[in-house]
Amino acid sequence: MSESTIMMEDWLQHRQVLVNLLEQIDDEAIHFKPWEGAMELGELALHVTGWNDVFVSMVKSEEFLPPDIPECKTMEEVRAAVNSFTEKTKATYQSITEEELEMQNNATHPKLQGTKKKYLLAMYDHEIHHKGQLFIYARLVGVKDVPFFR
Repeated sequence: MSESTIMMEDWLQHRQVLVNLLEQIDDEAIHFKPWEGAMELGELALHVTGWNDVFVSMVKSEEFLPPDIPECKTMEEVRAAVNSFTEKTKATYQSITEEELEMQNNATHPKLQGTKKKYLLAMYDHEIHHKGQLFIYARLVGVKDVPFFR
């Protein structure tokens, strides 16, 4: 199995946990935020999934273009958008070659400079960071049985 496939499968385990977590959250919580200035729960779920697609796409294109994040009024719409982003990201991930992973990237941010594999590592960290926040949000809105983190 290729390194990119192994990395993708590892990421998909985390994404499935996010999907499972979001299934337990009702519409009343879509706008919940624990402090002024925080992202709303639904917004945070869309942020992690939309921006992670950007990181994976950068391996192919080197373009850092903001994602087209839909406006969602219900958690069902959030879940549908998360699933759509997941399928799009997975398709791009599946097209990544081993050669692309080892190519030097064009990143200007010091923590991203190196091989294009760093984009995938940053995406993975981004997913885990925000998924942790969403676990806390979920607990604060009353979700009792959160899924295992992986």
